[in-house]
Amino acid sequence: MNRAAYPAKIPARALPAWRATAVWAAVTLAFAAVMTQAWRAQVEHGPFLRDQGAQRYLRHFPLPVQRGSIVDREGKPLALSVPVKTLWVDPQVFTHQESQWPLVASALGISVNELHERVNTGASHFAFIARQISPERAEKITALHIPGLHSLTENRRYYPAGSIAAPLIGFTNVDGKGIEGLELTYNQWLTGKAGEETSLRDNHGHPLSLQGPAHSAQPGKVLTLSIDRNLQYVAYTALASAVQRFQARSGAAVLMNARTGEVLAMVSYPAFNPNDRHDYQAGLYNNRAVADTFEPGSVMKPFTIAAALDDNSIQPDSTFNVNTNCFRVARFCIQDDVRHNNLDLAQVLKYSSNIGAAKISLRTPPADLFQMLHQAGFGQGSGLGLPGESSGMLPAWQGWDIARRAAMAYGYGLSVTPLQLAAAYAAIANQGVYVAPTLIRQDTSSVNGIRIMPATTAARLSRWLSGVTSPGGTGFLASIPGYQVAGKTGTSIMANGKGGFHKNLVNTSFVGFAPAQDPRLVMAVVVRAPTQGWRYGGVVAAPVFRVTMAAALQSMGIQPDPGLLKNAAKHPYSTAAEAQQWAEGAGDAAH
Repeated sequence: MNRAAYPAKIPARALPAWRATAVWAAVTLAFAAVMTQAWRAQVEHGPFLRDQGAQRYLRHFPLPVQRGSIVDREGKPLALSVPVKTLWVDPQVFTHQESQWPLVASALGISVNELHERVNTGASHFAFIARQISPERAEKITALHIPGLHSLTENRRYYPAGSIAAPLIGFTNVDGKGIEGLELTYNQWLTGKAGEETSLRDNHGHPLSLQGPAHSAQPGKVLTLSIDRNLQYVAYTALASAVQRFQARSGAAVLMNARTGEVLAMVSYPAFNPNDRHDYQAGLYNNRAVADTFEPGSVMKPFTIAAALDDNSIQPDSTFNVNTNCFRVARFCIQDDVRHNNLDLAQVLKYSSNIGAAKISLRTPPADLFQMLHQAGFGQGSGLGLPGESSGMLPAWQGWDIARRAAMAYGYGLSVTPLQLAAAYAAIANQGVYVAPTLIRQDTSSVNGIRIMPATTAARLSRWLSGVTSPGGTGFLASIPGYQVAGKTGTSIMANGKGGFHKNLVNTSFVGFAPAQDPRLVMAVVVRAPTQGWRYGGVVAAPVFRVTMAAALQSMGIQPDPGLLKNAAKHPYSTAAEAQQWAEGAGDAAH
């Protein structure tokens, strides 16, 4: 072998000592850097990083809170909450499952485009796709086991009484907040305190574990009303029948306990179904018993007489000559529907004489009449706090000219609500003591009131108003066999809003109480703009009173007087016109 073919061996050269030191130094520095970052991550920035991680994997879910129920005086439900399901998605996960979106959309009864819109209108990790659906329907959708699709339990408001109490009770929105009626007025009382559940979720949104104890929900309080659900039903059906029969624009009625001020029924028609509000219109379906105002007409005459008696402008045995076709006051001509001669105070009420009432008012200082009306609750709120409630209009007496003084006597020149009428007549029934109305069931052993007239004046009015419902009186259709009923009819021409009146539109009303000799219940009925039949308060509104009051008296266990039953059977009518009205069922809401 030729050694010359191989290169000479190069001798090994020793590494410098500083290189090993440099390597160890580099390793040490790298380790120190790693330890420093670990220290910062674990100690200095630990809370921040844990919070950032929690935002990505921890979810905070509200626990459903039970809204307080609304019940009637006997505990029967008028509004309650029922469990329902709400479907939501995590868009970060759900958007990767678009192939299964048609299944979800079909189950929800919407298009895929609508589902896409719902997913994209939420937050980055939370979007509702269906609110408050039945548990059965939700279970079918969640059974698809689509990643990012979840459900939670909520409560939806249900109203067992339906339309008969809807304008009074109101309703809540989809989030369970009261937005109308008593649901709004007592929202804070009914609303509980929501709980919260915090859980750890994986990147698909599936729950892994609960993080600490959940905050339990605190349910809302029960609201017990003075309303009697059975009487609410009777009043509503009677009112609805009258409005439909006479093809009227609307109606409202209030039934009260004359002694305690408790409202037993408050109804409005037309009404709506609070469980299905797709056609709800606020202006059409409001609580007309407190929101609608009107010039009341002849139902104001008892207060004109009371004011005149109290300041001795007239005497209980005073009489008035009304034998004229026109009693002229300033440039106005005051007339009666039927011409009479001399009328005493009982007859002024029984035959509803505008001329007689005007003459009484013109004898009475206007300040005294104003004071009587104001103390009776006119021109001011009831204190119930119901949404949309009107205080009506009672102008200051200093501005009354002679024409207004006369017109105020028979219910023109002021505006009132049905609730105000019921509360004012309750003062007559309650021996002259006005008690503020209430919708809340409460202890009535000690009820505070304000005396607005002497007990003797109230007793006289009760006796005289009983003649209104007797044969020959304008309110005979309000009479209840076996009971003595006191009350007053009202028929007022509707203002046109232009300083004048409509030619053919009227408001019809009846307000009364029973039993007249020992009043327990009072009711006001108003039917607006009837267009068919006999368009008088004694024909349109009085039968609604009779049907409801008869049921209420029976409900309270107030037995009829056998003697009055016999008289009613012997003398049902006094005139042929009355017999005709009975035969035709004029305004009879029961039949």
